[in-house]
Amino acid sequence: MWEYYGDALIAVGVLTTALLVCALHFLRSSRKRRLTPPLLIAGVGYALFLIGLVFVRGWDGLGWSLVGFSLYALGFLIYIAVATYLWFQQRRLES
Repeated sequence: MWEYYGDALIAVGVLTTALLVCALHFLRSSRKRRLTPPLLIAGVGYALFLIGLVFVRGWDGLGWSLVGFSLYALGFLIYIAVATYLWFQQRRLES
């Protein structure tokens, strides 16, 4: 029988919320071309994290979750950096 622990549910909730915020920002953004690769990296990392958490058990599942979280964090940080750069670039051009 599968068992879910509170820390796993909290981790999935936080990752889902951050990914949804990035996806909503992506949909509202006018410069989707530059924001697509980091969002895809974060999405793949999120999927690998969930696969490692739900489908693969034991130490192998921990490895899948670690690789997934690493990709997720990398994609998320790149997304924030690119979005911030584009925001500063737009503000500089307006003034």
